[in-house]
Amino acid sequence: MTDPVTAALITAIASLIVALISGGIALWNRRRTDKNFDEVQRMKGAIDGDLERLRAKLSHGQNVSATQWSAEFAAYQAIWRGMVEVRPVADKLVNREEELDQLGLPEEYLGSEDRLRHQKDLTRQLVSAAKGLLTAIHDNAPFYPAPIRDVANEAHKATVQLVRKNLRAITEAMKSNNIVRTEQFYSESHELLIHLVGQVDKVESLIRERLAAVQVVNFTVV
Repeated sequence: MTDPVTAALITAIASLIVALISGGIALWNRRRTDKNFDEVQRMKGAIDGDLERLRAKLSHGQNVSATQWSAEFAAYQAIWRGMVEVRPVADKLVNREEELDQLGLPEEYLGSEDRLRHQKDLTRQLVSAAKGLLTAIHDNAPFYPAPIRDVANEAHKATVQLVRKNLRAITEAMKSNNIVRTEQFYSESHELLIHLVGQVDKVESLIRERLAAVQVVNFTVV
């Protein structure tokens, strides 16, 4: 028969073994839990990164449906047609007087009805082109990004200022006051033309960037 001391020792050893085993299991479980937690956190970070990139892409409007893109692309075509009509007429209207001076034409022609009639024709053409551009910009406004619309509006604004400037010059010419050939008229007209050309170029650049960035998504209903 086992004496009480031996029995107590055996019981203590057994308790110690159980405690060690339990502690080992707990430690192993904790390490496994920590490892799983780290893996979950890494996975969560990767998913968050993917979601953030997707969110940024969507916020820039780069993913669009085929239907939306069709409307947007048609808007760009209409706006660019308007720009193409405005720019050459504006250039001709601003630079024609300087070109006439360089040709060495007589003063009689420079102050004649023919020259004034030519200016009136070009101004009328610019008015018509400006109206077409305005229609293209605003009729299609819901279908393309606001930054492009803002720059297109600046181009139209410069066109209108150029029209007003020449209408005033025509009115003054009818009073025998030829302000078209003054240095002030030249410089102010050239500034407007430079601004107009700059905005047209910027519209082209923005449209090209949009064309390169957009991704058309075809949604299929099953």
